[in-house]
Amino acid sequence: MTSVEPAASLDGERLTDLLMRLLLDADLRARLADEGAEAVAADPGELECLASVDLAELDTTARRLRSQVWRPGSGGSLATTFPRSLRLLQDTGATESDLLTGFLGSPHFARFRLIPYTAPGLSAEEAFASYLLEGAEARALRDTVTHELMIALFTALTCEQPLSFVIEAEGIVPTDRGHAAVRRYAASSVATWGATGGRPSAEAQGADEAHYAYFTTPAGLAHGVVSGRVAEAFEAGPSERRETARRALAHRGLW
Repeated sequence: MTSVEPAASLDGERLTDLLMRLLLDADLRARLADEGAEAVAADPGELECLASVDLAELDTTARRLRSQVWRPGSGGSLATTFPRSLRLLQDTGATESDLLTGFLGSPHFARFRLIPYTAPGLSAEEAFASYLLEGAEARALRDTVTHELMIALFTALTCEQPLSFVIEAEGIVPTDRGHAAVRRYAASSVATWGATGGRPSAEAQGADEAHYAYFTTPAGLAHGVVSGRVAEAFEAGPSERRETARRALAHRGLW
């Protein structure tokens, strides 16, 4: 995109907002190309900026931004973080392009810190998961999105200290060895993930639901189906039952 000198009536914050709207809103870019700057400018300051935009470079930059959001780092991407979730959504007819366009246009995307060092924000993974969960009605999809998000967050808690983003997911508690959390999923959901943490699957035990725990330790990430007694370690109020469960987990190097 060409360099733009902001007009006196358009400060840096408004200029940034205008450019981000252009990058994220394909309809706005199309109107700018078809109808000209005067048709989309809200005031003389925007008009001066919009009249200076190179439309070809704008389209190229917008495509690069989409790629950056979908594949935010060399070590991973939204596509590789949520593979099972995306397959479930694709079975309903959604495409990666549809999902990315919807995410970019949602308030959830605004909670992701796109520009480093500007302000604390969610990881791209948690912002995207929030977007997916908002419209998810099927239990299997909700469980799978949550599980894949927890794996991403706990992988970061294991490998990245201090974190470069904030975490808003509830129920992640500090332990002597790192962090831990437990979630309750449908047994049928867990069965599709192919990992039970060394225990018989909940379905094999005849249960409709399963406790699934996540732990960070100096040795790495541990996760899988756990018993109800292990889940007692995550009870909110202090109790002998909770402390017994935590002592047992500490003995196993997990708390």
